[in-house]
Amino acid sequence: MSEDVVEQTRATYDRVAVDYDASNPSPAPEFATFRTAFAKQAGGIVADLGCGPGRDLAALRDAGVRALGVDLSPGMLAVARGRGVDVVQGDLRRPPIRDGSLGAIWSSAALLHVPRADVANTLAAWHALLRPGGLLGLSTSLGGGEGWELVPYAGEGPRGGELHRWFVHHERDELLAHVAAAGFSVTSCEERTSHRQWAMIRATA
Repeated sequence: MSEDVVEQTRATYDRVAVDYDASNPSPAPEFATFRTAFAKQAGGIVADLGCGPGRDLAALRDAGVRALGVDLSPGMLAVARGRGVDVVQGDLRRPPIRDGSLGAIWSSAALLHVPRADVANTLAAWHALLRPGGLLGLSTSLGGGEGWELVPYAGEGPRGGELHRWFVHHERDELLAHVAAAGFSVTSCEERTSHRQWAMIRATA
């Protein structure tokens, strides 16, 4: 089940990458502030896990951060490369990065596509990538439930002629417990509201 939903979500992002990027031109002010604060704190090499079209990756680079993007979707990576950022294809559940080599991890709107059964191991894998004291900047959706959602971007595809993505939404306390269980110390958790409710978490390894 896990591999099926991840593969279908990847295929969807391949098909809508350009439209997705065009439909999300700029971040909300609260999110931009969160990202700027992260960039100021981040040291060493930073991995953007689930980097998508590379908007955050480019912003981190422009802030002077040494950053590498990881994403499973070749379509998204093609858009990111157009921004002149460094990217590699990989599954964010098992990033192709050496343990203990990172100073920080950034991940925005990506953990929400990880099947619930894989979340604990994913966060533990992220923790292993960081040097002691390394920084985590995580933004993901709040709420309950897990399942397919229709993509609001252009394109035709499988599943009845429509394109879908798999979403996993977490209750705040559940999410923070997962982060702590992976070995992180949570330093802050803020919430913002757009078309979804979001958690913006800072934590250290």
